[in-house]
Amino acid sequence: MAEKPSNVDQWLKRETLRVRQALESASRHFDSNDELTVNTLEAVYGQENSFGILLGKRGSTEAAGHFQFKPKTAREYGLIVSKENDQRFDIHRASSAAARYLKDLNTWFGKRTKLSEGLYTISVKSVSERKKFVLGAFNAGQGRVAGAQRRAEKAGKNPQLWEDVARYLSRETQQYVEQVPLYEAEFALKSPANKNMKKQGVRKGQYRCTMGHWRTIDDRPVFICA
Repeated sequence: MAEKPSNVDQWLKRETLRVRQALESASRHFDSNDELTVNTLEAVYGQENSFGILLGKRGSTEAAGHFQFKPKTAREYGLIVSKENDQRFDIHRASSAAARYLKDLNTWFGKRTKLSEGLYTISVKSVSERKKFVLGAFNAGQGRVAGAQRRAEKAGKNPQLWEDVARYLSRETQQYVEQVPLYEAEFALKSPANKNMKKQGVRKGQYRCTMGHWRTIDDRPVFICA
């Protein structure tokens, strides 16, 4: 009896060249100071929307688009969010925003960082351990994870260890951090995506277009820059 295809196998069959190129390009926001790669983005992308299946509605006030950004976070990373123009549904812009957010999270949890009045992250020195905090914060928000660090510290636990901090977060977030690295490892073995793109550095001047109009091309809404 043939082995049932894994989620990653099914996602790779759905991964169009356009999606792969968007994720590869976005991975240029990563560097040697993190453990993030294009396979990380593939894993997060699969977990968030099953490779283009669960995108939600344009202009939604809830999480939507390729990386399930809420409007506030999307706008913080330069995306326009409206019914007429919701860039959370633009794979190139959304992938860039997701990569920049992941990279920022890696920076914020790599040192003591003020997130808001009275709320700071606790530095996680181990790069591999920090990656768990990054994924957890991508799912739950950096504020919740920093708050969980404080609760763990007050309880006499180690706020730099995900295992000690995770118990103060939702089961959904715990499962997210457990599952995404497994997907990432499988993508690393099976995906044809270029893992070396992060070594090439970020291109300047990307995704500055904010004016234009929508057209339907091949039954898909496309935003044409003015």
